[in-house]
Amino acid sequence: MHRSRTSVIEVLSALAALGLCAFQFGDRNGLNNMPFDQVQPMVSDLARAQRLAKQGNIELHALQPVGGQPVTLRGELTDGNCYLGSHIHAYDHAFCAKLCIAAGGPLLFVLDRGGQVYVVLTQQNGIRFPGNVLDHIGVPGIVVKGKALDADGVRALAVEELAP
Repeated sequence: MHRSRTSVIEVLSALAALGLCAFQFGDRNGLNNMPFDQVQPMVSDLARAQRLAKQGNIELHALQPVGGQPVTLRGELTDGNCYLGSHIHAYDHAFCAKLCIAAGGPLLFVLDRGGQVYVVLTQQNGIRFPGNVLDHIGVPGIVVKGKALDADGVRALAVEELAP
C-alpha cells in the first residue's frame, strides 16, 4: 500500500510539474500558429500585439533596440534575391530591387569599397524601415548611420538614418 501511494504521488507530482511548465512556457493562445497574414497588420498596432503576447505567455521583443557597434558606412541598399543570386544591383536595378523588397525579400547593404555585404535590420525590433531609407534602394554611394553586428558569421547593419 505504501509503495502504490508513493507511486501515485510521484505521478501526480510529475503531471503538476508538466502542467506548470506548459503554463509558464507555453503558447496559451496559439499565437505561434497564427498565419502570417493575420500577424502582419499588427505591426501597425504594437500595443495590441504586446497585449496578445502577454496573454499568450509569449515573450515579444518589439521596440527593443538592436545592439551593435556604431558605424557610418557608404554603399548601396539592394535586394538580397537578385544580388545574392546574380550580383545584379545599382541604379539600373532600383525599381526591381524595390519591388522585391516590397514583396518581402531581404534588404542588403553592400559597401562601396571591399564589397562586404550586410543584412539590413531596423533599429528596433518590430518596426518598419523608414520611408526615406527605402526610397534610396538602388542608389549607389549613400551613407547610412547605424549599428553593425556579427551574429554567428552573418554581418548585419541596423540602419538608424541616412547621413547627410
